[in-house]
Amino acid sequence: MKRNYEALLGAFYGKYFEFKNMKMSNDEALARTSNDFEGVLKLGEMENAVVHIAIGNIILSHTRTYYKVKDQLIEVLNSIDLEKLQLETSLDEYQDILERRDMVLDEIDNIQIDYDPYARWYSFEMEKEVKSYFGNIICEDESELVEKIIERFERDCDKTLSENIVVKTTLAELLIRHGIKSNEQIVKIRSELEQFDLNNVGKQLSEFEKLDLSIRIKEVLDKL
Repeated sequence: MKRNYEALLGAFYGKYFEFKNMKMSNDEALARTSNDFEGVLKLGEMENAVVHIAIGNIILSHTRTYYKVKDQLIEVLNSIDLEKLQLETSLDEYQDILERRDMVLDEIDNIQIDYDPYARWYSFEMEKEVKSYFGNIICEDESELVEKIIERFERDCDKTLSENIVVKTTLAELLIRHGIKSNEQIVKIRSELEQFDLNNVGKQLSEFEKLDLSIRIKEVLDKL
């Protein structure tokens, strides 16, 4: 019996966006989705190929990926048993799956490499997310505004130092821009930024991100 590989692709993408809707970073949403589909990989060569193609397509939509994830994906896609795949699919399906696989293999080298294994928001993604949420609730009372933002990103701030400091820096920038400076949370944020040591983030940030963040923190502290 032929299995529907397009339905499997749809299910994988659907689960990924479910996790995204739960406010997870791209990397964490993909990691959680991949874990959920581990059992599917054992059902056959078609399932193995299609799940890894789906992983590859999602990675191609990201700005960077952990180098071991990339290496493992390339290894799996290059080692698909084509004879088994042919037996499990129609000719059209077989050719389509191979075309999708080759597209991932052709494009994957264009993705920037990350050397920190922790699934997290990258700097500019986190900054964009904070700005978007701030824009949605800017009409709130000032004290409630800051509390809501801190609460919304509490989980991310607890995960990694890089996510925490990008959230706090971006929030401080937004508060300064809107003339909100007399808040207890701002005092805490200032203290946190003053004590922050950029060397402690390790490989969670690229060298460019570290430079950008250091400049932004200095500008924030000068204005607070």
